Amino acid sequence: MLRKNELLEIRDLLMNLKQDILTSLEGRIKSNDISDQREIGDIFDDADLEQSREFNLLLTTRERQKLEQIETALQKIEYSEYGFCEDCGENIPVGRLRAMPFATLCVKCKSERESIEEPISVYTEEKG
Repeated sequence: MLRKNELLEIRDLLMNLKQDILTSLEGRIKSNDISDQREIGDIFDDADLEQSREFNLLLTTRERQKLEQIETALQKIEYSEYGFCEDCGENIPVGRLRAMPFATLCVKCKSERESIEEPISVYTEEKG
């Protein structure tokens, strides 16, 4: 079980992560608004702009997922449910929580899940 000062430290980490993501999103939204007002450029500029937008959408999706994980972790802290592995129920070590404050699994269970979820690569060779 986490001590109160460790819990407060991790809560601050989560709040800072949340603020960083929101600030980053705000900056990208403002930069996209400015780029939408530019004059029409050549085809290469348009391709670069489209690629940049797609990249920003991908990041936004990842950041949205991370925000959801942060919010879930903050709720767990509020309800004294934070720091326990969702699979085995054991305490997640404080070092892991400091490194990944929205972790929901201990290292052992995370590793087991990854080995199960690992896609099986099948190599086939066409014979001619």
